[in-house]
Amino acid sequence: MSAIIEILINLLSFLWSIARLLVPIMIIIEIFKDTKLIDKISDLFRPVTKFFTLSEKSGVSLLFGMFFGLTIGAGAILQSVKDYNVDKRSVFLIIMFLSLCHAIFEDSLIMAAVGANIVHLLIARFLAAIVLTFILSRFIKEPTADSTTLDVSEGSK
Repeated sequence: MSAIIEILINLLSFLWSIARLLVPIMIIIEIFKDTKLIDKISDLFRPVTKFFTLSEKSGVSLLFGMFFGLTIGAGAILQSVKDYNVDKRSVFLIIMFLSLCHAIFEDSLIMAAVGANIVHLLIARFLAAIVLTFILSRFIKEPTADSTTLDVSEGSK
């Protein structure tokens, strides 16, 4: 019985740690959306999203994921899908980019602390992410009008 209680406590602790990160980022995204900052950020990232042939509103997810990591990037992606109907292809390409280039500054500083060359590390990760995402963006067909958006509404399966 004590093992079950310990598992439940660990699960709740884990869920709380995720909620502490995701809830504020979703609130920030809502504030950005209401103040039209999302549109300004999307405009700044338009060359990037155009280069990778992504949805226009995908730049925010890339930005958050690059600077704050996968958990917050995932929250931004989910919010973008929910609010702007970002297509499956764009979500996949963002995830591929962030798989190599998430929390780029935080991770690089950690690696520098153990002796890695931070400049080489930043350049290698960033270039690898760009090359992989660019190649995949050319192989994966662009979305058509039929059912390309993800459904993240409550109760969907």
